[in-house]
Amino acid sequence: MLTRRASARTHPAFGRFVWVLLLALGAGCATPDTAGTGGDEPAPRAPEEPVLEAGPIGNARQAEAAELYRDAEAAYEAGRAEEALRLTTRVVEEFPASAVSGRALGLQARAALGAGEEETAEAAAARYLSFVGPDHPRTTEMRLLRAEALSGRPEEVLGALADVAASAAPAERERAVALGREAAVNAAPEALETVLAEAPADAPIVPVLEARLAALSLRSGDDVRASELARAALDHGAAGDDAALAEAVLDGRVPDGYFTVRRLELAAILPLEGAPALAEFSGLVLEGIEVAAATALGPDFEVELEVHDDAGDPERTAALVEELEQEGVSGVVGFLEEAALDIAAGARDGNLPLISPTARSTSFRGSGVYTLEGVDSVGLHDLAVHAASRGFQRMAFVESTSALSEEEGDVFEREAARFGIRTVGRFSYTDGATFFEQQILAARDSLRAAEIEALGLTEDDTLHVEELEPVAVFVPVPAEDVELIAPQLTHFGLDTLGIEVLGTSGWTDSGTLRRVDPRHTNGVVATAPIGSGTDAPGYRRFEEAYEEHFQRSLVSSVPAAGYDAALLLLEAFRRGATGPSDMLDALEGVEEIEGATGVFSVVDGRVVRRTHVVRIRDRTLTPIP
Repeated sequence: MLTRRASARTHPAFGRFVWVLLLALGAGCATPDTAGTGGDEPAPRAPEEPVLEAGPIGNARQAEAAELYRDAEAAYEAGRAEEALRLTTRVVEEFPASAVSGRALGLQARAALGAGEEETAEAAAARYLSFVGPDHPRTTEMRLLRAEALSGRPEEVLGALADVAASAAPAERERAVALGREAAVNAAPEALETVLAEAPADAPIVPVLEARLAALSLRSGDDVRASELARAALDHGAAGDDAALAEAVLDGRVPDGYFTVRRLELAAILPLEGAPALAEFSGLVLEGIEVAAATALGPDFEVELEVHDDAGDPERTAALVEELEQEGVSGVVGFLEEAALDIAAGARDGNLPLISPTARSTSFRGSGVYTLEGVDSVGLHDLAVHAASRGFQRMAFVESTSALSEEEGDVFEREAARFGIRTVGRFSYTDGATFFEQQILAARDSLRAAEIEALGLTEDDTLHVEELEPVAVFVPVPAEDVELIAPQLTHFGLDTLGIEVLGTSGWTDSGTLRRVDPRHTNGVVATAPIGSGTDAPGYRRFEEAYEEHFQRSLVSSVPAAGYDAALLLLEAFRRGATGPSDMLDALEGVEEIEGATGVFSVVDGRVVRRTHVVRIRDRTLTPIP
């Protein structure tokens, strides 16, 4: 049972978890190649360098580029990496057709790494590699440099190292093995399996991966697989620590201290006191966060969760975020409403990751701000594809003035326009409204008035509806509004005029479908999260973890949202993030994580659920190909 007190610790079967309850109301530079020869022996021939861009270049510009490169090389040799980076960037960008442009690009990569500009270093090395083949003398150097620049992203490090050939120089092979060993310790087991399957059999890091996977298999109880991998590691030339590890596994053990515990500090900021309804909701969200912290990671991780109550006070929210950022926590979960999340985002000095399970907008200050309830741009594109396949000529929107509804409308209007579907009107109701006659009639008239008049029909005439052009009304509203608006769409006769209804995931919410009479949702085409619902594997795993952790039955679906919000941060850490500085990079690598409420990825700074387009019929969702 979890004890809520300072430094209270629990050690559930799934991993280690630390709870801290705080309720407050008020790489050094790489050395350039300087190898020479002694005596009268001729110096080795310098490798042929690429030219970045074909085309003419005058003698004067050629000379200027050469001088810039010489200055950059001198600066780099003198340890002034920032100056070398600035000068090589000029050569690469201003003189790409010069004879020294390729050499400048390679030096740019080395200088950027020395200056701590890892992203620039990785991009420059990758670009250099795109110009040369696997046998070029600098290919291995650039592959190793890329791996160093990707530090903190172990799966990508291993991917870069997999390309280092067995024919590389001994020092380069040793460097690949050292980098691979470090990355393998921090990478997820499935990533190790993927790289191992794709790497050439003689790649230097293969025995590193096999030894690590052998140890992981032994710990999980798969002795047969462990022995196979350990023997393979030795057969493939494992040496040093990797050989010792493989031999230990064959003896049925791992070296003492091999599996080290990595520690992660997270925080939650929620209005746990205040309005009773919001406080109760916050408490349920917190339960889900706690379950994720206690169970989502394995025994190699220890999670400390600080819980803070901001009582819904914006000033308190901002102060807590500032304090937590200074403490060095790796991420914060909470901020149930858009305003709270935006205030928290603005209170940061850096890019401390913030994740809300419920905020319905994606327009927040700075990077590293996420919500599970943002715009589903992929699903809206798929919905537009469906609209085009139906031959819709025109569309009207009935939408809320809420930020999310308007953003969804903007995205869908843009996607539909790509297929030539015209939006004839967007009719908004005030957030919180309960009656929508004005907006529904305006949408109906904008879609059908001219046709009805031209055909000599009345608004209630259904005899010749097949003569009307295909049109639709798009209703991007939350689940609570669907319950009110769906019956009114039926009441005002959109179906009798052949106006189809398109919607977002509010229409396919399981609670909505239970509460709304099917005749008001039958035929609606909307987006729906894949992997949602209480029968989904992700939800069942969450339910089991919840009941194991709290020793009571799960009676509400609300904790699932808190679980998934925390799960994203935990997954980023599991994939190799070591602290706040590289948490954002790791988050951007999160793909297809199956949570309790859906399957999530992080794309271009936004959390995206995997969705599909479905047609609703008798409370059943049928996917549309």
